[in-house]
Amino acid sequence: MAALLDRAALGIGRQLALPSGLAGRLVGTAMHFANRRPTDRLIEALAVRPGERILDIGCGDGSLLAGLPQAFFRAGIDRSPLMVRRTRRRLSAALAEGRAMVREGDMMRLPFGAGAFDRLFASNILYFCSDVPAFVAECRRVARPGAQLGIYVTAAESMQGWRVASHATHRHFTGGGLVAELEQAGIAGASACVREVQVTARVTGLLAVVPLRAR
Repeated sequence: MAALLDRAALGIGRQLALPSGLAGRLVGTAMHFANRRPTDRLIEALAVRPGERILDIGCGDGSLLAGLPQAFFRAGIDRSPLMVRRTRRRLSAALAEGRAMVREGDMMRLPFGAGAFDRLFASNILYFCSDVPAFVAECRRVARPGAQLGIYVTAAESMQGWRVASHATHRHFTGGGLVAELEQAGIAGASACVREVQVTARVTGLLAVVPLRAR
């Protein structure tokens, strides 16, 4: 029975990384509800203003982008074609107006030109990133002067025992570990960028607001 549960959990973990098919549709719906509070925390932390251009990296079903109608332009990228389709449906009006863009792609090779965005969001995606400094460098490339990157991951302590998010499919981050990787990325005062946030009574998250390019 334990082996069967482990195989099922591994399958769900892989779907969390790349939703596809019927299982991906179910996982995507579950992610929509599970990510609601982290999404709200990131939106609050980055304080998007009218006239700004934003990018959601790993946009999932587009919930975060839909929560920022005040932005001048909204872009999303996800490597799951299923999630890209969901985001496009959610942002259909903005897409028709030319005020949004959704693309399939890789977080390490963002399909956008240099100096394009004021606020970048990376919610629950660093679990699948093998090189955080390289990811931050790619974010810098597409950032405008004064841009910020918002990061959220669930803390390793809370993820312990989650079969669907084991080390087989997910990286786990402590606060100190995330700070160290941001320091490697050249983020000055990285320890001041990262803070713990209480998502539920049993789940603690790590939230970081990272300056990407000086004005």
